[in-house]
Amino acid sequence: MGRITAFDRNHAGPALFDVHMLLIRSDQSEFSKPGRTTRTLIATALLAALTAVALGVSATGAQAVPKAPNGFLGIVPQEGIARKDTARMKKGKVKNLRVSVSWGSIQPDSPNEFNWGGLDATVEAAAREGVRVMPTLYATPPWMSKRSTNLPVKNKSQMDRWRNFVAAAAARYGRNGDFWTDPELPGSSLPRVAVIRWQLWNEPNFHYFATKVNPNEYARLVDAGSAAIRKKDPKAEIVLAGLFGRPKGPPSKARDATTYLKQFSRKVKKSSFDSIAIHPYAANTGQLKQIMKGFRKAAVNSGLKKKKIYVTEIGWGSGKATNAFLTGSQSAQANQLGSAFNYLIRDRNKLNLKGVYWYAWKDTDPKGQNCSFCYTIGLFKWNRNKLKAKPAWHKFVKYTRGRP
Repeated sequence: MGRITAFDRNHAGPALFDVHMLLIRSDQSEFSKPGRTTRTLIATALLAALTAVALGVSATGAQAVPKAPNGFLGIVPQEGIARKDTARMKKGKVKNLRVSVSWGSIQPDSPNEFNWGGLDATVEAAAREGVRVMPTLYATPPWMSKRSTNLPVKNKSQMDRWRNFVAAAAARYGRNGDFWTDPELPGSSLPRVAVIRWQLWNEPNFHYFATKVNPNEYARLVDAGSAAIRKKDPKAEIVLAGLFGRPKGPPSKARDATTYLKQFSRKVKKSSFDSIAIHPYAANTGQLKQIMKGFRKAAVNSGLKKKKIYVTEIGWGSGKATNAFLTGSQSAQANQLGSAFNYLIRDRNKLNLKGVYWYAWKDTDPKGQNCSFCYTIGLFKWNRNKLKAKPAWHKFVKYTRGRP
């Protein structure tokens, strides 16, 4: 709304001012007596002014809600999704879904067995509605490490098992994967919305997902995982883990995204990945701009100028404003979403930005366990059975030109 106000002041105001001056001048001129010429001149000026105002409002509306490129805006669910979720996404013209895939959930007990049931159901629900899944592969299984945050790169055995896991995922869900071609699997009767991009790990620059924070270890994980996936699908797009923009803590537990990217880029094979990613959680759009500009600059300075950037998580909660990521109300959440999307869509070329994923799809049970702002970060209210849209969803679909 701030842009509408500014546009009206700068454009509609002067148009009306010009009419007022014309009326004053007509009273002081040879046309001051009422007559056809004077009335015609005034009527013409009024029509021109009103047209200018109308065009100004129209242009302002277009500027306030820029249209996102097809597939630019995606979704990240906090919990499992079903057909009703993906059907609503389709209605809203959401084409991409980022799904966290814990290695431990696929191979919970042994490196020799795979349990694809849960992921099969998610990919199936998405494919039926033409929504494409980007899996984020992370979390070391318990049979390998007591901590899921220990990156599986300590020895050859760990790295081989990491390679086997990611290769198996690509062989199942990638182009020409078994999920789509095996007549005994559900994907064989579905539109083939194969996985074409894979994200390797989540926020390795923060101790919640990597112990210790070590760019050298993450470089080894990416080199190994990328090669394994590309053996199964040479055209697969490899996306780096989304880096937490500005985590807090000592270097062993937290490094800001720009520092981590620079350190990582000196150790990894740059051919091992196609795109980089960030999670620019911020108090407001001003801070978001600082984080994004800094990350792009770090990418350029690290020799990654041509690598596309994804924002694979961004969001604000609608709960009581007890911290920087809670906006205080559902309407304030929607307004913040709009402010952030305005910036990211309009500056996407400057940032080399390929896509943005909103976190998250739905709120979670307020009696459950979650991060402080995650309970209310969804586009829909928490409800076990129904999708109850919040103002943020109605705002979201204005950018996709979908229906709420």
